[in-house]
Amino acid sequence: MLRIYVDNREKNSGIPEILKDIGISVIIEQLDVADYVLADGVAVERKSVSDLVNSVFDKRFFDQINRLTSAYETSFLLIEGNLNRIREITEKWKAINSALISIIVDYDVKVIYSSDKRDTAEVLVKLAEKFQEHGGKKRIINLHDKPKFESIKDIQLYVVESFPNIGEVNAKKLLEKFSTIRNICNASISDLERVLGSRKRAEELYKILITPYSPQSSNSNNKKSLMDFI
Repeated sequence: MLRIYVDNREKNSGIPEILKDIGISVIIEQLDVADYVLADGVAVERKSVSDLVNSVFDKRFFDQINRLTSAYETSFLLIEGNLNRIREITEKWKAINSALISIIVDYDVKVIYSSDKRDTAEVLVKLAEKFQEHGGKKRIINLHDKPKFESIKDIQLYVVESFPNIGEVNAKKLLEKFSTIRNICNASISDLERVLGSRKRAEELYKILITPYSPQSSNSNNKKSLMDFI
């Protein structure tokens, strides 16, 4: 069965219900970026014609597109509704054309269209079929956004920030103290506690770093006490 992840802000749009009626497994999540995630690295931002116009003129449009393309390898903008309405809404309709041309050329966004919500749902299904079954293999959807990095420093911060209860501030403290991620991994609980200022947080991070990965017995590993690893 095809699976599509839907941002919770789209829940009342009526589209998730149409997708369910078609036979799609719909998972409602709070997505940081995009309205629909169709496959690993494939996302869609949906805009009605009026929302498209408003977002261009209130400066939201390019920020949304920039975040979309930073998080997903393949990005679609789906414009829903009658395009003739653009001329009815604004005399500056050429600005909308320019914005669309810009995201196609500068951001490599694929722009697609639908006439109504039913049409939108059917377009999403067709795209999901193409990408989830590409090459005869199912592509597992990964909702962990992976932004594009400009330096190794950015990657290091991203990795350390991803640990539970660490965040940006503590990630910077750990990297400034230990210099490398390898040194963080090799640090003792006491060393971690001195940087994090919390014994509980230090113990949690230490356990994550030194617990062997075991797909078959992950639950049993979770039940082990910290003393089993010291």
